[in-house]
Amino acid sequence: MQQADLLSRMYPGRRAELKRILLQHALDCFSEFGIEATSIEMIRARADSSVGAIYHHFKNKEGMVGALFGAALQDQLQLRTAALAQVQGLQQGLAVIIAQYIDWVVQNPDFAQFLFMARLGLGTAQQAEIAAQNQQRNQAVFAWLQRQADEDIAQIAKIPRDLLLSLILGATESYCRAWLSHKVSTSPILYKQVLIDAAWNSVVQFSPQS
Repeated sequence: MQQADLLSRMYPGRRAELKRILLQHALDCFSEFGIEATSIEMIRARADSSVGAIYHHFKNKEGMVGALFGAALQDQLQLRTAALAQVQGLQQGLAVIIAQYIDWVVQNPDFAQFLFMARLGLGTAQQAEIAAQNQQRNQAVFAWLQRQADEDIAQIAKIPRDLLLSLILGATESYCRAWLSHKVSTSPILYKQVLIDAAWNSVVQFSPQS
C-alpha cells in the first residue's frame, strides 16, 4: 500500500508503529467520510485502538489532520529535492518537477485528495505551520534554480516568485484534482509530457507587464 509506504518514510521504526496505524486509519476515514464528518470515535473503532492513544499522540482530530498534511508535504519535499539533484538545466528541472508531482499523486491518491480538501479542516495555528512547511517545500525549487547557469534562468528571474510555481504546476495540479475527483478518467501519467510542455511554454513565454 503506497500510503503506508509514505507513513513509514515519515515515521520510521517500531516505536512509531502505533502512530502510523492511527494515521493510516484516520486517512481512510477522511477519504471515505470527509474530514468534518469523521469523529475520533470513528478513527478509534477503525484502528481498534483507544481514544487515549489518539489523544496521547495527536491531542485531537485537528492534530491528526495536521500530522497527515505535514507528512505529505515533507514526503513531496524529500522526493522533489532528490529528483532535482539528478538534473541540470531549467528545462530538465521543470520536467522533473512535473513528472515527480504526477507520479506522487498517482502513487498516493488518498494523500493527494486529502491535501486538496484538508486546508478547511485546519485551525489557525495549524494553517500557519502548514504554510511554513509549504514554503519550505517550494524553497527547494527556488534553491535549485539559483544553482543553474543556463541562459533560460534569466527568463525565470523576470517571474515573481508568487507566480512562478503557479505557472509551473498550475495546469498539472488542476488536472490531477479533476482526476482524483473522477471528473476525468484518463490518468495524468498519460498526459505527463503534455503537462511538461505546458509548464515550459508558460515559463519561457512569460512577459512581465510594463
